[in-house]
Amino acid sequence: MHSFTLAGRTVGRIGYGTMQLAGPKAMGGPADPQRAKAAVRAAVDAGVRLIDTSGYYGPEVANRLLAEALRPYPEDLLIATKVGARRSPDGSFVADATPEAVKAAVRDNLAQLGVERLPLVHARFMPDSTVPWAETVGALAELRDEGLLEHAGVSNVTRELLDQARAVTPIASVENEFHVGHLGGRDVLDATTAAGIPYLAFRPLGNGALVKETSPLTSHARQLGVSAATLALAWLLGLAPNVAVLPGTSDPGHVADLVAAQDFSLPSGLRAALYEA
Repeated sequence: MHSFTLAGRTVGRIGYGTMQLAGPKAMGGPADPQRAKAAVRAAVDAGVRLIDTSGYYGPEVANRLLAEALRPYPEDLLIATKVGARRSPDGSFVADATPEAVKAAVRDNLAQLGVERLPLVHARFMPDSTVPWAETVGALAELRDEGLLEHAGVSNVTRELLDQARAVTPIASVENEFHVGHLGGRDVLDATTAAGIPYLAFRPLGNGALVKETSPLTSHARQLGVSAATLALAWLLGLAPNVAVLPGTSDPGHVADLVAAQDFSLPSGLRAALYEA
């Protein structure tokens, strides 16, 4: 299955994450903005119709480059964004999850992307937040009722936090980190599969660790004649039909390896071998 339904739309299960467009920590942008925008266009040209972004990437840099690269946006493009955090001066991400901050962040994303309504907004849980989770999620529900967004999702959540969010409002998707080598939170993935909730795996390449020469995936991928990135993403897509992946790159030459995962089937026995590795 190459596609699934997310936020009321049919999109491919290979998405594109924009965090790398923001450049290294606290730099405020990539070394080559034109190359970064070419990577975004290459992803869309290759059929990617799910893009994950946030106003706190940069901050504002990823959204700005995304808008410059793609506006006017394809009608079938689904842009998902995140709120609930901000980038501190040292480049780290910290909580910014009060209802007021969440509402302001949604409006900032609207302005930066140049759209009147967002199809999907995730409330990201930050461990340093002191705001009740129900209030953070509730702010998205209020903005949905106002018409500023269509669907609310959650990110970086445990099973308990997911259940709390679902008690506040319908949750359209869950965006959590998951990949070979980072299998914590499998209970959340299993819960979304049982409930029919789309699960978006961010950092699916382990921030590049899974494609290094020393990665166990690299030797397997070489034997199969594919890239380690293709193998890592295909492994994720094979977990369940509600799983999509959100790889990111600022190099247009890497896009082909990412989208190739949707047509690659893991040989029998390799899934277990990679799980153990």
